[in-house]
Amino acid sequence: MPTPDTTLKTSVRMPKTLHAELERAADAAGLTVNGEMVYRLQHDPRREAASAVIAEIERRDVAIVDALRKQNSALWGVIERADSVLADVVTAMSQVKPGSDKAALKREVEFVRELIGATKAHR
Repeated sequence: MPTPDTTLKTSVRMPKTLHAELERAADAAGLTVNGEMVYRLQHDPRREAASAVIAEIERRDVAIVDALRKQNSALWGVIERADSVLADVVTAMSQVKPGSDKAALKREVEFVRELIGATKAHR
């Protein structure tokens, strides 16, 4: 039990509805009304609310980063597959005569492979 030197007795006027709310909260927490009031005065609800919001933001950030990593991995899988297919196309077009429409297409395919290669370098 607190000693007289560490506690101070005081009286507070408050609306009946607030007192009833304190009684319900005290009962739910297993405290006296006085205990509930002291607890509320010692714990800044804004800080607790801010902490809860920050924790939720951090939880969502982790989920977003995880989802982005999965999407990034899937995208790189598609790019790797496309590069492999384009390599096969270039090989298949090795007999194309220079200056033909097919040669222009082959140059475009080679250019796309160069872009993929440059993108891989910055992975």
